[in-house]
Amino acid sequence: MAYPTLALHVLISAPGDIPAEDLSTVRKTISQWNLSFGRVVGLTALPVSWTEHAVVEFGDRPQAILNEQIVDEADLAIALFYDRLGTPTGQAESGTAEEVKVLAEAGKPVSVLVNTGPRAPLSGSALEERQRLTEYLAELRKKALVFDYAQVGDLVGHLNNFLSRATGRFQQVAEEAKKEQFGGMDPSDGVWPRAEVSESQRADSKGRMKPRRKWSLVLHNTSSGPASDVDFAFEGVKEGELFEVSREDGPLGTIPPGQEARFPLLLAAGSPKAVDCVVTWTDVTGAVRQTRATVRT
Repeated sequence: MAYPTLALHVLISAPGDIPAEDLSTVRKTISQWNLSFGRVVGLTALPVSWTEHAVVEFGDRPQAILNEQIVDEADLAIALFYDRLGTPTGQAESGTAEEVKVLAEAGKPVSVLVNTGPRAPLSGSALEERQRLTEYLAELRKKALVFDYAQVGDLVGHLNNFLSRATGRFQQVAEEAKKEQFGGMDPSDGVWPRAEVSESQRADSKGRMKPRRKWSLVLHNTSSGPASDVDFAFEGVKEGELFEVSREDGPLGTIPPGQEARFPLLLAAGSPKAVDCVVTWTDVTGAVRQTRATVRT
């Protein structure tokens, strides 16, 4: 089902020695976070990296071009390190180091994660490169939190915590955008109808147990205030079809926020399997509102 969302660009920054499995884990975790939490908070994290989104361009140093194309547009970043710091850019110790610096100075959330899993001993130039990385991280740890991970589970945990915390600052923006799109109201607010069924066992004339189904119409007030003068009507019920509830005439009264009202739903053989239910109600400001949903049995 489609839903309104605020898209956030997540820069994935790393030197070339980061294991492919780590990069795959980052993308998979972002995807799973979107599925599990993105819809709830109205945010979608879109991974961005120079290997997939940079284009050929001339006229400036390479890292400056990357900064303009993808780094400056990022809303948050995940920086990964293994044994290499990377090639100096003329402005910073490496491309990843410059990207961390640019985003941090812009006040954007950056997560720096270091793979500390087991690996073969280093020697020669590889050992020297590792020493450069160690020195850089030592300086970085003086002004930022840097987390280590030794296994996939650690990496996933750090990523989920970072995404949930970093995107918190954008949730208010998402809520305002959602309200603006729907005339200043949260589209999830309303008195929403649905059908529920309960089953019980009943003995027939011969003592055999048979299931008995009992349907109810449920009106759920999801708004933050009381819904008063609640009323509803079914649409799409043809003449001769039975799809109605047992209720008194006139408005139903007030449903408190987060509460429900239930009514026996009367059905028979040949009743429609789905009808539209239009609920009218008055919110806490005195405005008359309407919610429409398909009720299925």
